[in-house]
Amino acid sequence: MLTTDRDRVIIEEYVRYDTPADRIPANPELAEEFLNLVNDRLPNESKFSQAELNSRLINLRRRGQSKGGLPRLRRGFNGRGNSFI
Repeated sequence: MLTTDRDRVIIEEYVRYDTPADRIPANPELAEEFLNLVNDRLPNESKFSQAELNSRLINLRRRGQSKGGLPRLRRGFNGRGNSFI
């Protein structure tokens, strides 16, 4: 499987997972869950190790959507205060 195909799977699962890219590798439980989601969609010869996926995820985040990397997640208002009301 080509790298671009593997990247496409990461990007699609990242959008569905709806968790910032920096949080996934930092939390072992999130990282393992995300790894399983991605690897479930890949053939055996293309599966990621945890370290490889974490590295790829951060590289895709740094690249940005305009250059084929991760899109920004559309986050709802998190209650940072209602001083504007």
